Parts: sequence; structure tokens; C-alpha cells
Amino acid sequence: MIRPNFANLKVIMKLYWSARKIPELAPFRATGRAQIIQLAARTMPLPRRYLTNFLKLLVLAALFWQLVTVEGWGLRILALLAAGLFYPLLLHPLTLNLARPYLKDAAEQFQQQAAATGEDDDTKPPTPPPGA
Repeated sequence: MIRPNFANLKVIMKLYWSARKIPELAPFRATGRAQIIQLAARTMPLPRRYLTNFLKLLVLAALFWQLVTVEGWGLRILALLAAGLFYPLLLHPLTLNLARPYLKDAAEQFQQQAAATGEDDDTKPPTPPPGA
């Protein structure tokens, strides 16, 4: 019997749950990272954007289908509030990972826009508040 050698397999895609962990976005502040992700999401090809939105719709449909089965109004309202709070935690990683191939170009475009408007301070790390 021939055994496959999995030692040479490379990881095809690393999943990121936070924009802070992505190397292309490391030099930017949180607001800059959010703007770059928006730029990258807008520059995705149309089929990839449709895939992203379809996957988001599936996640939301599954979430709200589960909410329908909750018994009692008090628990249902509590579950709806929890779903509203977890909404970004569920859907942001989808956009983040599907837009990742376009982040480098979006970061360059963001830096060009920041340089043109004179807002270069977004790539600098945040300064601590006085007295901290």
C-alpha cells in the first residue's frame, strides 16, 4: 500500500478572523484598515462579490432560522439582541478573507489617496494619551 506524503503540502489559505492579524494591514491604524478593506471589497470582481454576499446571506438565514425556533418572547428578544451583537463577528471574517487577495492594491491606493490629501498620519502607530 502506498502512503501519501503530507509533509510537503502547503496551506492553501490561512483564515483571518481579525484585520489586525493580516500582514498587509499591519502598519495601519484601525480606521485605515477598515477603509482598505472597503476598498478591497469594492475592487473584487463581480462574481467574487456575489459569492461573498451569498455566503453572508446563508449565514444570516441560518442564524435567523434558529431564532425562529426559540420559545417564548423574552428569550426570543434576548436571542435577537445577541444576534445583532454577533452579526459583525460572523460576517466580517467572510469579507476579510475573500477580499484578502486585493488588500495589497487597496493599501497602495489608500496610501496614494492619503498622500494626495495630506493625511499621512494614518500609517503611524497610535500615540498613547498624555499621562499614560
